[in-house]
Amino acid sequence: MASLFDRLNQELETFGKRAQAALDEGRSQIELMRVRRQRDAVARDLGLFVYRRDRNGESDVQRFDGLMLRLDDLESQIRVLEREMAAARGEPIPAEPAPPPPAETEPVTTV
Repeated sequence: MASLFDRLNQELETFGKRAQAALDEGRSQIELMRVRRQRDAVARDLGLFVYRRDRNGESDVQRFDGLMLRLDDLESQIRVLEREMAAARGEPIPAEPAPPPPAETEPVTTV
């Protein structure tokens, strides 16, 4: 009888660990989607900024640099989350790519 309970307890522990792993994976997926949405919003803002700069001659170098830095930061967060998720699944983790070069601003000429 004791071995039956030991076996049942072992199976319940295994099930609990699998359930926890699934919950952790789900949380990681949600966090990854949240960061990707933020990245997409910043990329959209950057595109709109470039459009307005080209069409209207608006130039705010600080805004451009801020958007580029934010985009770099979000890309880095995405890489970290993807690596963590791969490690949790037991997949091989790819080497960390080189960081992007610092954002350079173009001189703006107004007519």
